[in-house]
Amino acid sequence: MIEQFDPRLVGTALAVALGMLIGIEREWEEAKPLGMRTFALLGAAGATTALLADQYGALLIAGALLGISVLIATFLYRLRSRHAPGMTTAMAAIVTFLVGALAGTGSWLEAVFVAATMLLLLHWKRPLHQWVERMGPDDIEVIARFVLIALVILPLLPDTTYGPYAVFNPFRSWLLVVLIVGLNIAGYLLLRFARTTTGLWLAGLLGGMISSTATTISYATQSKGKRGFDAAATLVILVASAVVYGRVLLELAVVAPALVEHAVAPLLAYAAFLVLLALLVFRRTGVDSVRVPPQSNPAGLGMALMVAAVYVLILFAVAIARDLIGERAIFGVAAVSGLTDVDALTLSVAQLYAGGQLSEDTAWRAIFLATLSNLVFKTGAAVALGSPGLRKWILATGSLAIAAGIALLLLWP
Repeated sequence: MIEQFDPRLVGTALAVALGMLIGIEREWEEAKPLGMRTFALLGAAGATTALLADQYGALLIAGALLGISVLIATFLYRLRSRHAPGMTTAMAAIVTFLVGALAGTGSWLEAVFVAATMLLLLHWKRPLHQWVERMGPDDIEVIARFVLIALVILPLLPDTTYGPYAVFNPFRSWLLVVLIVGLNIAGYLLLRFARTTTGLWLAGLLGGMISSTATTISYATQSKGKRGFDAAATLVILVASAVVYGRVLLELAVVAPALVEHAVAPLLAYAAFLVLLALLVFRRTGVDSVRVPPQSNPAGLGMALMVAAVYVLILFAVAIARDLIGERAIFGVAAVSGLTDVDALTLSVAQLYAGGQLSEDTAWRAIFLATLSNLVFKTGAAVALGSPGLRKWILATGSLAIAAGIALLLLWP
């Protein structure tokens, strides 16, 4: 339908519409001299300038942008009152002009993306400022170290394959480390800015994002000193274990997207089973919230190097086992490595699958076996470290979960 209209007309209309949306947000936030009509006109000006630039050259856009900036600066100078629009609104006006120019040149998707991002940044003023106010030196250090890992070290590494079996690539290996550390940091920051105490389900969700193993150990240890905490700790552990499968699917989507369609059904089915067990336990909990445990820095360089080393070792172990014994030897590696680290095995198998060295059936089953092995380890850790009450809960739910996992692994078509 849209193909029937002149693209220049569609682009101009889009520019005006996006400008109006931004202007509405500015008027809704606070009555301002720069409102809906002004921003709509800025979008139209950007689109019109882009159209004229086709005939008179791209310098026309730069000249128009300079003129718009001078006009806005003059306007703000003349107001000079407490109620005058601030720098944010002025910058939003300039960006709206550029959004209009994007729409006018036919870059519609880019225009919508920039406008939507700006709209969210403008609308989330209070939450963003509150978030910044709650940040401490430790949080700044986490972000700074991640920048070091992702933007300083990564570009320096060669994107070349080395060694036997052609599986070790420094750049790609560190890129996957960046992915793992990034996921850990996301969970860390969300948990860091949660309240001191939080709901059981949220505690399990955030704990699973960071480390389901660490979450299991933490809540198992807490259960010894709290009366009536056993069912609540079990629920958190089950939810954290279910979140692992969402994390695995996200990693597969980044490294081996084609594998996701083969793995998504069994992995989500098993995650749903764990959530069902958590729902059954939830009926017996006498605790509404739990204390958030302290978390260590997930972006330490030492931790990143350890993750990289484990990943490379597993990558070589899988390649060697496959070459010497056969494709199914990977299951032995998965069962052993999965006891302590699911991410490294997942990414190793995903990379081998993406390189055509593993079939999709073997790949997803090996990954699932690693998660199942990790569940066995967490069950044992909770039994060893937890209270007698938690031991009963974990043995009951863990046995059911492990049995269901073995059945899924063997019987899934």
